Amino acid sequence: NAQANDLLTLKHSRKEDLWLHAKNVTGSHVIIKQKSGKPFPKDVIERAAQLAAYNSKRKSEGLVPVAYTPKKFVRKRKGDPAGMVVVEREEVILVEPKLQIDS
Repeated sequence: NAQANDLLTLKHSRKEDLWLHAKNVTGSHVIIKQKSGKPFPKDVIERAAQLAAYNSKRKSEGLVPVAYTPKKFVRKRKGDPAGMVVVEREEVILVEPKLQIDS
């Protein structure tokens, strides 16, 4: 829910972590924790994006655009409703919504 999104994004993530969310639709925020300054592997970004797409209102669509950016570029404006954030310097990946990892 929106309150859980705020908690995850604003309280339980650091500026170096990667934030993801299905673009222009309600859904879950997803965070990939940064490990020792290494770049995020593309397959990890894709998998997290699939989870964000699956946990959004677009989960029944074939391909879903998912925005991602370092958490330091995600902020909340005073007075915005729960779950709403301002995102800067985002990149977008198109993924198929998936809950399970393919073997």
